[in-house]
Parts: sequence; structure tokens; C-alpha cells
Amino acid sequence: MTRWEPTTGDCWGGRPVARRIADGAPRRRLVVTGTIVDTEEGRWRGAAAFLCRLDDDTGTITLVFGGARRVPGMVKGALCTVEATVLSNGGALALWNPFYRFEP
Repeated sequence: MTRWEPTTGDCWGGRPVARRIADGAPRRRLVVTGTIVDTEEGRWRGAAAFLCRLDDDTGTITLVFGGARRVPGMVKGALCTVEATVLSNGGALALWNPFYRFEP
């Protein structure tokens, strides 16, 4: 995979891009930097997944890595930028297999 760079524009596919978790909504693109506050190996919608909670000081969102038992470097305290389309998760928000990069 080539080096991924987050979307910098205000729109993605004709839809607005949210830059804070508090502004995220289902079917809206989200590009946000935050800290991993929790991780677990579990299930999401019936499938095995590695789940992480990301906090950007405006809210938290679940990062779902389908089929993975863990993602190297995705540990509590890691600072990272993620990008994906927001999904509804029983009243909460989630990102399915987001693009990500770790920040210094």
C-alpha cells in the first residue's frame, strides 16, 4: 500500500467532510485525529473484529477492523489520524476499516 494522506478538502464524493467526532453523522466522511482509549478483540455485527475507541476531546467513535485480531501499533494511548465514512452502531458511531496513520 502506498502512503495514505488524509482528505484535505471540505467535500468528499459531493458530501461534507467532518473534522471532529462531534460533527460526525452516518454516511458522512470523517477525518479526525485522536487518542486510542480502549481496544478489544470481539465481534461486530456478527463478524470477528478488532475494536478500538478513539477520542478527539469532542467525543468517541469505534474503529472496527474486520477480520483482524489486532492491528500493530493500535494500542491504548496511541495518537492517530483516521478517515472513513461514518456508520451507525446502535445509537453510537463507528468507522469500518478506516484508513489510518500514527502521529508523533
